[in-house]
Amino acid sequence: MNNSSKVKYLRISSSKLNKYLPKIRKKSYKDSLKIITKFPYKIKRILWKALNSAASNAVNNFNKEKDTLQIISAYSNHAGILKRFRARARGKSFKIEKKLSHLFLLIT
Repeated sequence: MNNSSKVKYLRISSSKLNKYLPKIRKKSYKDSLKIITKFPYKIKRILWKALNSAASNAVNNFNKEKDTLQIISAYSNHAGILKRFRARARGKSFKIEKKLSHLFLLIT
């Protein structure tokens, strides 16, 4: 039985997440935790929480052992944009777009 973990509206762009997701895809749970420790801090924290959540769900709901778990798929999607403005010279404004993303992990 497959188990998933969804983390929505993350304050990181999906392109930054998608750089690192292929490195943990189709790996075992323990191997992916070792790989995640070498990622940059913000991505490491996000992936660590999502992976532990999916593993805990598999253990609690389906009585699986963490040693046997494997990541089937990991992907992220565009979630939206937070629009902000910064004041500029002569009464003008400058648009700032902060991108959001959704993260999906599927474990078996």
